[in-house]
Amino acid sequence: MSLKSSKEKKFKENYKLFDSQPFKRSQRVSDSIRKEVASIFLFKVNDPRLKNITITNVILSDDLSNAKIFYSCLNSKDEAVAIEKALKKSKSFIRTMLGKSLNLKKIPNIAFFKDQF
Repeated sequence: MSLKSSKEKKFKENYKLFDSQPFKRSQRVSDSIRKEVASIFLFKVNDPRLKNITITNVILSDDLSNAKIFYSCLNSKDEAVAIEKALKKSKSFIRTMLGKSLNLKKIPNIAFFKDQF
């Protein structure tokens, strides 16, 4: 075994990340969208109906044009309907705030879905 091949083998053993599949860009962007939307609900939205919402997941299309934002809340069914209306009403505000905080060429269209456990 030559010195070069032993170094190469040791390098591959130490950095097995290169053997795994790389993350898709849409996964990285969806994670940052999830964090930003959660902070928008926490700090910038004044609607009290939207204060008890938890953003559980964001699924972004591969071309980064559409985002499905999944949320959960521990409210009754009557309050859930009011929350859905409030989310529809605040969708453009949230998209605008995403545009200010994320460094993307195009901000994806967003749609909210209640997460089913």
